[in-house]
Amino acid sequence: MRFLAEEGADLLLIETQPSLREVLVEAEIAEALGKEFWISFSCRDGRHINEGTPISECMRSLNDRFPHLRMVGVNCTMPVFIESLIREIRANTDLPVAVYPNSGETYDPVTKTWHGGDGSFSFEQYAFRYYQAGARAVGGCCTTTADHISQVAAVSRKMTAGMAAPRTAAP
Repeated sequence: MRFLAEEGADLLLIETQPSLREVLVEAEIAEALGKEFWISFSCRDGRHINEGTPISECMRSLNDRFPHLRMVGVNCTMPVFIESLIREIRANTDLPVAVYPNSGETYDPVTKTWHGGDGSFSFEQYAFRYYQAGARAVGGCCTTTADHISQVAAVSRKMTAGMAAPRTAAP
């Protein structure tokens, strides 16, 4: 982080974090550098980061402690979990929320390949739900494609213009 700060980075992204303990150390470093930063957690379900700590506890641990923290969020997490994570985050902090889930596939560390995906919603439908839940920024992480990002961008434009939601299948 020091190198990035010295080279003039506008913002430090501390992302794909599985551990609150690690995040608190990294946030202290970013603060000591005097750089604005955001933190994004990787999560195992709709309420917990990968190490098992509730995302709500993570937000309470960050609140009012780090003046350079500008945004919090979730990345590299299954799309189906993101909406509830946004709600948990929003209930425990006033910071803006960014989310950039994976495509919904599961990584197999033995074969080093991605498989499946639930296919219950399009990325456009997920993005709309994320914005409705309170996300300020939506993107994509592992195995997302240009088409996924185009869908997110279309929703973002619609939300900005105040247009109707995309057609969705019944939940």
